[in-house]
Amino acid sequence: MSISLNRQTNFPALNSKNFEETRELFDHVCLDIASRFNIYSLNGKPRKGAIIDNVTKTACLQCIVDRLTDKTRVSGVDSLYKECHRLAVNILIERLYYLLNQVGYNVLISTEEELRYGKADILITVTSYGLNLKGNAKELIVEVKTGNSLSLSQLFRYLLNERSDKIIVWRVRKRQILVFNAQKIKPLLIEFMRMICLRANRLLLSQQIQPCHHAKQSNYTATQEELEKMFEEFSEALVETLPSVTQTILDNLGVTFPQCNEKVVCDEEGV
Repeated sequence: MSISLNRQTNFPALNSKNFEETRELFDHVCLDIASRFNIYSLNGKPRKGAIIDNVTKTACLQCIVDRLTDKTRVSGVDSLYKECHRLAVNILIERLYYLLNQVGYNVLISTEEELRYGKADILITVTSYGLNLKGNAKELIVEVKTGNSLSLSQLFRYLLNERSDKIIVWRVRKRQILVFNAQKIKPLLIEFMRMICLRANRLLLSQQIQPCHHAKQSNYTATQEELEKMFEEFSEALVETLPSVTQTILDNLGVTFPQCNEKVVCDEEGV
């Protein structure tokens, strides 16, 4: 399919309920935005994740342009949040490696893994009992959240990739473990891609974008008391929910432990 966004188009694929057709158009849109605004990573690949998140953020074209062209914007997240996130990821990874290796599974667990539309916190690839047959591996994405926010744009980006149909979100401080299945929300994913295609087309075809007066988002700085409270909540919630998120991951991978009634939480070593 070859669709140019340099002229008005009726977007024939947008009338289709075909997932692959819509995603192909979606990819073309991301490439056009990357080319127009020079949004590429150091390896020369379009930063599709950043493009999708910025276009999704607002309907205001001027705000979108500001976000896409701001090369100086840096994350305002306190380093303590980042360290908590890194710790949770590392603890979960080693727990999974130990349990899966105990029962003879081959497993590869990658962090910050490049996907079609961004990077995943954790990508787990499992092949059972020493088998390593191409196309036979099971893959699962795990996203770890140590704050209170949750971005649907980010979740949808993961669900649109071809590596895994599922994503598990571990919201540590919220004590929530959410499982999202792309197959169950495929019509919604198609509408999400359509929305971005139409908005991007509106942006690229605009001869002159009217200035706006929307307030620019400033970075929030947490107080000392807020950081201390966050760390206490994180510490308690991580220990409390670690067995549950581990079990949820194993269940969704189809990994069972028959010697332990198929539940990892009853492991005698208390792992």
